[in-house]
Amino acid sequence: MNDQIYAANVKKILMDCIADLDSVKWLFLEQPESDFTRDRKIPFETFIHICLQMEGGALQNELLKHFNFAEKTPTKSAFCQQRAKVSPEALKFLYCIFTEALMGLDAPKTFCGYRLIACDGSDINIPYNPADEETFHQNGNKKGYNQLHLNAFFDILNGIYIDCVLEPDSKQHERAAFNVMVDRYPSAKYPAIIMADRGYEGYNVFAHLLRSGQKFIIRMKDIDSNGILSAYDLPDGEFDMDIETILTRRQTNQIRQNRNTYTIIPSASEFDFLDAENQFFPMAFRILRIEVSPGIYECVATNLDREEFPPEIIKKLYHMRWAEEGSFRDLKFTIDLVHFHCKKRQYVEQEIWARLVLYNFCEAITRHITVTRQTGKENAKKFDYKINFATAACICRAFLKRSDGEINPCRLIGRFLIPIRPDRIAPRNIKPQSAKSFLYRAA
Repeated sequence: MNDQIYAANVKKILMDCIADLDSVKWLFLEQPESDFTRDRKIPFETFIHICLQMEGGALQNELLKHFNFAEKTPTKSAFCQQRAKVSPEALKFLYCIFTEALMGLDAPKTFCGYRLIACDGSDINIPYNPADEETFHQNGNKKGYNQLHLNAFFDILNGIYIDCVLEPDSKQHERAAFNVMVDRYPSAKYPAIIMADRGYEGYNVFAHLLRSGQKFIIRMKDIDSNGILSAYDLPDGEFDMDIETILTRRQTNQIRQNRNTYTIIPSASEFDFLDAENQFFPMAFRILRIEVSPGIYECVATNLDREEFPPEIIKKLYHMRWAEEGSFRDLKFTIDLVHFHCKKRQYVEQEIWARLVLYNFCEAITRHITVTRQTGKENAKKFDYKINFATAACICRAFLKRSDGEINPCRLIGRFLIPIRPDRIAPRNIKPQSAKSFLYRAA
């Protein structure tokens, strides 16, 4: 499909999804019988468009830009009155239907017929609000801070977030969120390999993956740690072997004496598939221990076929999981997830779901653009090049706003490239960052 036609189709899909949301808006309003019934400067559809197109500036400045600096631009008070009528579930619903439509728009990029899905979580710092006890953290004697936690399934090859669970950081449980997303992923329609880091290691996670028929690669703690593998007699060095066990909560003498056959799940440990009627859960998976550098090993669990996916391929696939970390960076700093225009959690969640919609919109268009490598002696370049996503997101925002057809986003995005520098390594500098204060916003 032509890039420009594809971009127009993505935009049409989003416009149709917004229209569908508008047709059932009463499901998401505080007072359905009266909200958005009067003729206002910000009707429901306009409110949704404002949420999608807001950047990091002050709220009134964002409204001025959206209404092209017209004299009758609504005030920020008018906007806040309208947003108070809308549940965050409205933007979440838009995210869900738009993402589902994107997944079926075109033949997705796959690896051996599988989508590659990475799962990870990221803290989202939100404006300081000690009254919100679920998100507030007292940092010793210091001021404290507020956080939400975003758990996400990220389609690595197609660059979109296909499912998300947003929860208060104080109730953070990444493995439970992972299981929710695994159980509702349509594996029959879109076969996938789901990959996750060490924090997701657990029998309950493996059980949800196996019960739902999912293929997976889960990084595990090493054999000399306190993780699952420490309970097995495994060789030192590299290996690729199968583990079979039967999970149970029963502790009879026969079970205790056959630890090579049974694994006892303590009553305090979460496991969703054992009860009075189902006291045994057989489980089999493959364990690989790979030397990533001299004397340094990493272990992964998988149920991928050994012939089709040897250790070299498993290592390559797991390394690709790092793309989700880069996507979180783009989501926060390019799509402005660190800039909120409110304090109430209800409104913050509106903006988070809106940013996810915008991210998927930008990535769907950008990933479809082909970057050709120039050949020939006169055109030879030192590096391959890729699209500058920060510039692409700016262009996609303008493309979404305009309806006059003046912008050719694909041709414009293709002009702004940055070099790919392979094997470039820099230490990961992690430092706490708070939400940007309302007093320090760009115009």
